[in-house]
Amino acid sequence: PAGHNKWSKVRHVKGPKDAERSRIFSKLCLSIRLAVKEGGPDPELNSSLASVLEVCRSKHMPKSTMEAALKTEKTKGTYLLYEGRGPGGSSLLIEALSNSGPKCQSDVRHILSKNGGVMAEGARHSFNKKGVIVVGVEDREEKAVSLERALELAIEVGAEDVMETEEEEEKKAFKFICDASSLHQVRKKLDSLGLCSVSCALEFIPNTWVQLADPDLEQAAHLIQALSSHEDVIQVYDNIE
Repeated sequence: PAGHNKWSKVRHVKGPKDAERSRIFSKLCLSIRLAVKEGGPDPELNSSLASVLEVCRSKHMPKSTMEAALKTEKTKGTYLLYEGRGPGGSSLLIEALSNSGPKCQSDVRHILSKNGGVMAEGARHSFNKKGVIVVGVEDREEKAVSLERALELAIEVGAEDVMETEEEEEKKAFKFICDASSLHQVRKKLDSLGLCSVSCALEFIPNTWVQLADPDLEQAAHLIQALSSHEDVIQVYDNIE
């Protein structure tokens, strides 16, 4: 739901800034490899790759790191999507890119079982693939944009919903959710209305949510952190309210 931070009660153990930054970069490198694998190395012809490179630039990833990830010999590997159940009956989708599917699956299964989760078919039904545009909370004239204003603009541009979110380093942002087919169109409209879009991509968005009691919430946070720390995992999606 809009404006709700489910992890606010959970005490996150934050690593040093450099370690967090390097983790973000390694996930973005996986996203580059996947985009190249699916649509080729030219961002002019591959909008998914163009979107990932845009995120990389917004996170100040060094150009040399991006170029290394773009080299085609490094874009081998298989795209994997695992379905899981987490604490309190939550649904999880785990996206990975791996050179060894069986090892990756075994690792993911082990992390789930150690942290109150299990591999489970059917979790995919709790999510829809949607377009997501991340937008700054200040417009081009550096005026603050309220959630109320963002919701009004969402109706105007044909988006379905807006969520408040926290990017890395606890910067607030808005996520505009739209139909996957109108992603780039909605983004253009938001930019034309003076908002500052940071990135756009296709993501799995929950269509059913679960509320967890505090102990389950704490365990779910540890589980998601452990899955995200695996070197082959690109992204972990959950439907926790």
